[in-house]
Amino acid sequence: LLGVFSSYTALVGVQVYTLPLFYPELIREYGWTPEQVTRPATIFFLAGAITTPFISSLYDRYSVRLFMTAGAFATVTGLFAFSYIRTPNQMLIIFLVLAFAQVCSGQVPTMVLVTRWFRRYRGIAVGITLMGTSLGAAVFPLVVRQVMTTGDWHDAVRVLMVICGVMMMLPLIFCIRNHPRDRGLLPDGGPGESEEIPAGTAGQVILEGPTLREALHMPAFYILAVATGSLWFCINGVVQHVPIILGTEMGIGMDTLPLIVSVTFWCAIVGKVLFGWLSDRFNKIIIMFLGVINLFLGLLVLRLSSADNIMSLYAYAAVFGIGFSGTFTMIQLVIAEFFAGRSYGRILGILTMIDVGSGGLAIEAIARMRSAIGSYPPVIEMLMGVCCIVAVMVIILYRLRLNLSLAGRIKDPATHQE
Repeated sequence: LLGVFSSYTALVGVQVYTLPLFYPELIREYGWTPEQVTRPATIFFLAGAITTPFISSLYDRYSVRLFMTAGAFATVTGLFAFSYIRTPNQMLIIFLVLAFAQVCSGQVPTMVLVTRWFRRYRGIAVGITLMGTSLGAAVFPLVVRQVMTTGDWHDAVRVLMVICGVMMMLPLIFCIRNHPRDRGLLPDGGPGESEEIPAGTAGQVILEGPTLREALHMPAFYILAVATGSLWFCINGVVQHVPIILGTEMGIGMDTLPLIVSVTFWCAIVGKVLFGWLSDRFNKIIIMFLGVINLFLGLLVLRLSSADNIMSLYAYAAVFGIGFSGTFTMIQLVIAEFFAGRSYGRILGILTMIDVGSGGLAIEAIARMRSAIGSYPPVIEMLMGVCCIVAVMVIILYRLRLNLSLAGRIKDPATHQE
């Protein structure tokens, strides 16, 4: 857990949540438009979405640790190149390298490892792991702010490169292992819960659960795909555009902008641990519903905020931080609730492809909407409407989950009873 926490903290904290801080700097230094500066991020997420199902299908058979090592090298290489960027095309190529790093070291392999190692306390384990991204997103902007007091954004990127190299490579050497068997351990459920592993597999733990073919015949799969994809559209769209909303449209300077971003993710730490803890004690889908409502409230506060009232921006950071992190945590847990088992890696890979693709499209779509409308507030209102639709879909998921439980097709991961 310590190993994947460290690696995931550096990978996502830097690539997804800290690099957007440099968008206003690229706009000022090179005269790029918001569409030019965010388009590589769109390609980043779409490339990750396209390749995720193919690579994630290998996690059920081959070493996840090996893929994560490749992802660590790609991250360091990409950040080194980013510090010397000069043109939008260079940025596009660099983001393709970073996309490869995300697929190999990011959400899917991390969740596969945590799901293998934890059962009874899977909720809090996932919450702690995902908390790492928020910790990175809270701390790394402060690092950027500090470096830029004596240097420029190029120096800040190189500092982030060194941090990623240390935080991703050392855990792979000393901590991360593919399976509890590699440490002579069982999953945290205790004796009697290990399964016979067929020869030639590299880490299958749970041989129960639906196959991919069975999952594709379950209505819950498609509702989850649309609901989680819509949530990623909202979350990623806001996270990638907020630095432009605050820095360019509201005129918030680099002395304050990193602080607001940092507050968002300090509160996200609270959200991930809180929602993970709640999910081990209450129905996970109900907790997901609460997360969606919290996300809606965060968007509402952003819509009502202004540069004239700086405290309103910090209020947005707090509410949205808890809402988006809680929702993101519950997406992972609800997917595992329905599909954890022999084909979990493949199923998660497909759903992640949809989610990441939706998040990537959100960046370009919001940029185009902003250009057409001339401002961001109507776009935020549209995202609030999406959250309301998702809330209804989560209620439908609750009914489907209840029906599956009554039919004996899903077991409680805490008790392993039907």
